[in-house]
Amino acid sequence: MANRIFGFELLVLSLALFISACQPKPQVHRAFYHWQTNLSISPTEQKSLQKLRVSRLYAKFFDVDWDEGQGQIVPLASIQIDTAGLKKLELVPVIYITNRTWGHVESESQVETLAQKIIAKIDALAKPLGKPSLSEIQIDCDWTASSRRVYFAFLEKLSEKLAQRKCLLSATIRLHQYKYPHRTGVPPVSSGTLMLYNVGELESWEEENSIFSQSAVEAYAPFPKYPLPLDVVLPAFSWGVLFREGEMIRLLNELRVEDLRGDARFEQIDPQRFRVQKSTYLKGHYLYQGDLLRIETCGYAELLAAARFARKHLPGAGLHWVGIYHWHAGLNKIIKESEFEDVFAVF
Repeated sequence: MANRIFGFELLVLSLALFISACQPKPQVHRAFYHWQTNLSISPTEQKSLQKLRVSRLYAKFFDVDWDEGQGQIVPLASIQIDTAGLKKLELVPVIYITNRTWGHVESESQVETLAQKIIAKIDALAKPLGKPSLSEIQIDCDWTASSRRVYFAFLEKLSEKLAQRKCLLSATIRLHQYKYPHRTGVPPVSSGTLMLYNVGELESWEEENSIFSQSAVEAYAPFPKYPLPLDVVLPAFSWGVLFREGEMIRLLNELRVEDLRGDARFEQIDPQRFRVQKSTYLKGHYLYQGDLLRIETCGYAELLAAARFARKHLPGAGLHWVGIYHWHAGLNKIIKESEFEDVFAVF
């Protein structure tokens, strides 16, 4: 009798596992971020994106910052769009707003005005697209405890205005904000996008890779249940971190070890670090003799590790979009199509 019961239970368990295995995997859509002022997708890039089944491009439309000279909040680095390569891509405008901006917004009327100006600026830049109304707009801001109240008030106002157009509002979320929502607050938006990078000590010369490391992200796990549905964006970029007299001065975007190795102006002092041997220009910036550069890169290995971390630790986040930051001409020379496919296939 006991054997019969055991056999029946085993059959039920086997059926349950079979049914579970046959359930369709939730569909996760693929996207890239574009963070340059000139948005132009070549025919070759179009084919690559189509082959990867990428259907959405999150494009930074402009920055918003406080201008000390003008004494006002201003838009900067506005995008220029070549529409030829965008016919099969949904475009989501992303607006980057500096945290210091909120220190100069003091009243409800200023919040209202800023929301109106940002929508008007987006409309003007999106006009050449000639497409139906935008379905989503995303705000990127690393808010703090001191800026939270004003920033969230702005998001509420912007969300109200976009709702009239049936347009959703999303916001980027940093790892520390995802880990400690009771401290940082949860932005009043329809969804968040978790930025799974920029997790190390950028300003410390001893840091190996502040963009992404397995140990740095693992230190945040496990995560609490977050009140918003979350998408995720993974890193595929490089930069040089410039130090002068022991202090971090600036970032030089898309700088790689290969760009400096063998150049007499730079002495390689370890696999990822260089010393400036002769004062010179690099990436439009003047470097002095004795300056130090640390090169940080997220290639295929780091990108795949980030994807696997997200798959393991964000199963209940309701992932709908997986994005990669960021698309630019020549990216496929650094990370192959097959490698991007490996990353997307994790989900």
